[in-house]
Amino acid sequence: MWFSFATSYRNHREDGNWKMLGLVLVFFVSALAADSRALKELQTSISSLIDQPKFVSMRWGMLIMTADGQVLFERDADKAFLPASTMKLFTGAVALHVLGPDCTMRTSVYTTQSMHAGVVHGDLILYGRGDPTLSGRFELENPYSLDSLAYQKTNSGIESLADQIKAQGIKRITGSLIGDESFFLSRKLGPGWECDDTQAYYAAEISALTVNDNCLSLTVAPSSIGTAPTITVLPQTEYVKILNTARTSESGQTCIGIHRPLNSNTIEIFGTIPRGAKEFKSLISIHDPALFAATLLKEALARRGIKVMQGVRRMDALSRMAQPCAVSKLFEVAHVTSQPMSNIVKLMNKVSQNLYAELLLRHIGIAQGSVQVDQYGRPQPAEARGNEMRRSFLEIVGIDLQPLKLHDGSGLTRHNQLTPRATVRLLHYMLTHRESASFLDSLPLAGVDGTLEHRMKGTSAANNVRAKTGMQGAVNALSGYVTTKKGRLLIFSCIANNYIVPTPEIMKIYDQIGALLADYVG
Repeated sequence: MWFSFATSYRNHREDGNWKMLGLVLVFFVSALAADSRALKELQTSISSLIDQPKFVSMRWGMLIMTADGQVLFERDADKAFLPASTMKLFTGAVALHVLGPDCTMRTSVYTTQSMHAGVVHGDLILYGRGDPTLSGRFELENPYSLDSLAYQKTNSGIESLADQIKAQGIKRITGSLIGDESFFLSRKLGPGWECDDTQAYYAAEISALTVNDNCLSLTVAPSSIGTAPTITVLPQTEYVKILNTARTSESGQTCIGIHRPLNSNTIEIFGTIPRGAKEFKSLISIHDPALFAATLLKEALARRGIKVMQGVRRMDALSRMAQPCAVSKLFEVAHVTSQPMSNIVKLMNKVSQNLYAELLLRHIGIAQGSVQVDQYGRPQPAEARGNEMRRSFLEIVGIDLQPLKLHDGSGLTRHNQLTPRATVRLLHYMLTHRESASFLDSLPLAGVDGTLEHRMKGTSAANNVRAKTGMQGAVNALSGYVTTKKGRLLIFSCIANNYIVPTPEIMKIYDQIGALLADYVG
């Protein structure tokens, strides 16, 4: 009887276990089916967006995957594309890896001779070490806003140097004020940069002595009808010559043109501006940044009653080969220190600042060690050495370099080529990198700041998508991270090349994809 009861109980219990197992299996199969449906819906939605007839002549490259490696969508993920400014993801990652988030740069003012009775019997040297932050950007309430390109009357870094020089009791320099950019040898422009871009702020010349993003802010304000409008230059300087042929009109639309020829600091302003129109504002790059910086410092010293008797001149790495200068033997009378590397990378990525990226690539090259000499006996350019370091880092990441072409730091050149898979691989690697926090924090946040400040608002992608944008002629890209409704982290890279539709239409597609990924429930 006991045996019969025990057997009956055991059978009942086992039957219950099987029922429980069956319920689990049903739930699991149901979940798999729901996940499969959600994935299919996502893929169909993305395909319907990018396969519209108006996009038939262009190229899309995409890869979307989970942080644990599941591919959700791909389209030509191993093909090479022009990346535009998403190249900065690679430059920023290497900078944090090689230099670290706390790295800073020092800009110094040296005298070649000691001072006697307030007189320096020799030259004053403004020596740059590639600090891109010698500007007023970081004094703004939000330096990472797209509106942070506005400039002030004076440059605070230069003013600080001038104050320190005055505090030393210096009243006169019998020699020259030298803008010294010899810290690294560098080409002024990136490889393949188009000459049409060189007067624009985003293609400013590259120098180890950089001030104010190597740009000026120009404001054109209407005056009396028939007369020339008023021109305001910030920071205030006599470094550039303004040729104002514009006129104030009685009515109509503002039609102002600005032109600075190559290798010139004469800026022509032409066209018309109506009497009641708003001010016209523009940013324009300057030629010869080191001489520009030296001029700003000379003007700041003059405002403090300090005279430079022999004017300003420039020294670079090649001229220093003929006239060596051992900085360690000079007398430092003033200095300023840059923002830390974490802030530099953050501003570079948030507002897509090309000059910052180019200077970082050169700092990466400097970090390689002693300067190599080429077959002509000239030092190897810092950007070439930086590119070698970047490629070495990408090999560590596990990226196939064969289809890639890496030429500049910013992505402005049309010689670069990246694949969506390489970009996603980098983004995946940086999730577990020791500097992952600084890297992630550097990316624009949708609907909040940087180049995504005005995008994806009112969707679940807002305050969610962290991604680097890229844009130039017929090229638009977006690569980064997004968290789904179920809390899964996705990594994506989307690149569009050779489109003929207006650029906002491509950006709209990306914003819709961002919302689809944020709403994904698979």
